[in-house]
Amino acid sequence: MAKSARASVIKKNNQRLKANVFGPVEQARAERLSAKLLELAKAPKPEREADIKMDVEEQDDEAAINGEDEKKEAKVDDTLMDVDSAKPKRRSGRIQKQRKKTSKVVFPKYSDRRGGSKGGVSKRK
Repeated sequence: MAKSARASVIKKNNQRLKANVFGPVEQARAERLSAKLLELAKAPKPEREADIKMDVEEQDDEAAINGEDEKKEAKVDDTLMDVDSAKPKRRSGRIQKQRKKTSKVVFPKYSDRRGGSKGGVSKRK
C-alpha cells in the first residue's frame, strides 16, 4: 500500500541494495585508488625546474672554461621555445557583446484590426 520514498519497505530495500550491490563496487574503487596512490608514492620524484636551471648554469660555466662555446649555443637553441618569444596581440578596450538577432519579417499594422475600437465605431457622440 505505502510506496512512497519514506515507506519502510523502500528504505529496507535501498539499504539492502547499498550493502549487497554498491558496497563491493565502492570497495573495489577504493582499492584501485589506493593502489594508484601507492604507485605514485613509490615513483621517483621529478626534479624541480630550479634544480635543472642550476645544473645547466654549472655546465655552462664548465663549458666556458673548457672552450666549448659551440655546444652551449646548441643547448640554448634546444631549450628555447618559439611560443614564448611571440608577443601577445593587443585588443581594443571595448568589449564586443553578441547581439540578439532581429526578425527580418515585418508585418504591416492594419488600423481596422487594432483592439482599441470595435467595429470602427467610436464611443463618443
